[in-house]
Amino acid sequence: MNGNPVPQQWGTSYEAWIERSQDALRARDWSTAFKEYPWLNFSDSPLTPLRHSLADSRIALISSGGISVGDQNPFDAEDPLGDHSFRVVAAEGPLRSWRVDHAHYDVGPPRVDYNTVFPLDALSALAAQGVIGAIAPEHYTFMGYQPDPRPFYEISAPSIADGLSKHQVDGVLLVPG
Repeated sequence: MNGNPVPQQWGTSYEAWIERSQDALRARDWSTAFKEYPWLNFSDSPLTPLRHSLADSRIALISSGGISVGDQNPFDAEDPLGDHSFRVVAAEGPLRSWRVDHAHYDVGPPRVDYNTVFPLDALSALAAQGVIGAIAPEHYTFMGYQPDPRPFYEISAPSIADGLSKHQVDGVLLVPG
């Protein structure tokens, strides 16, 4: 990942928003807190076309659904400023134990079936059918609620990009939570 795509001047707007919205954030009054949020807009995209056909590509899964597995620490869904960390999920499925920690979408369905926000089983089936060449040995999940995306861009995203590169991933299925 080549640096943080968040414009430096955005930080000033964000800091002013935090100052104005502290009480609403603490009260979890999202409609009030985000009424004047300085939304980011990007005019370009880092997306690039696949170099191989899907049938010859290794695909990874990245979800903002806040899934963690086994003995991994849960995401801090209660932090009004979000949790900027990520979790690595091994490709072996089906997942035996998982948790969903997120306070900003209906987590009922993924608590019953993680595939609703982390479709690892479907991706594995596509590989078994030859639709995709292979699934990556590691997949990634994070909590999508990130009012200040800078820490994620500066710390988590480069680590995820390094993992994708290390495992020679050709494409990523991005799944929102």
